[in-house]
Amino acid sequence: MKKLLLLFCATSLVLTSCSNDGDDNATSAISEIPLVPIIPIVETVILPKTEKYTYPSHPEENSTTTFTYDGNKIVSLVNNGGHKTLFTYTGNLITKTEYYEQNVLLTTTVFTYENNKLKSYLETPSGNSSKRRKDYTYNANGTISTATFLISTDQVETLDSSSIFTLDASGNIVKVEFNDSINLFEYDTKNSPFKNILGYAQLLDSEAFDQEANTVNNFTKLIEKEGDVIVGTHTYENTYDTNNFLTKKVSNGETYEYTY
Repeated sequence: MKKLLLLFCATSLVLTSCSNDGDDNATSAISEIPLVPIIPIVETVILPKTEKYTYPSHPEENSTTTFTYDGNKIVSLVNNGGHKTLFTYTGNLITKTEYYEQNVLLTTTVFTYENNKLKSYLETPSGNSSKRRKDYTYNANGTISTATFLISTDQVETLDSSSIFTLDASGNIVKVEFNDSINLFEYDTKNSPFKNILGYAQLLDSEAFDQEANTVNNFTKLIEKEGDVIVGTHTYENTYDTNNFLTKKVSNGETYEYTY
């Protein structure tokens, strides 16, 4: 009986030794497999590099604007005619622009927000001039009411104009009501050149980007009405690249061309 037990123990030791040798060999084989570095996938954000404006009827107004960025935050718009706009962010929102002509600061605009929505902006010209402030009120029915005030040098505020905006599901301004007039905007479903600029769409109708409205899609038609009478219609002929970004816009003899 003792011989059997001793034989069993010896066999167990051999099996354990073989098992350990196998584990060591497997571990050695795994350690010899070369490690392949994991390269993170970086998504390219499409941003406009230049905007070329041509107007054959007034060639003196032709110009090219160059855009510079920090990531997808706009840093500046520089026009070859001597105009430039510098941008300042707080977080992901544009909170200040400075407009220059021939390197002379002409206007500083400060934007304020509430719940990431534009609450107001204040334009302050250089020198002893009146300021202009525009306030935005977000109504329960989804429209936005605006009121623009002129502020004199002695801080007297005078209501200059007011309007009501109606937006579509994408945040595009499709209707503007002011006095007895109405502007109706129609859009494509393609991408505005400025769509991916951080904070751009929050500026609504601000003129910071020299646009009629800061929208994610592109105009196809503008109808101007006074009461029920149509007093003007502007159509836009648009061309796009393979990413469905606007590359060319033509309207009333004016042409805008974009590179990315």
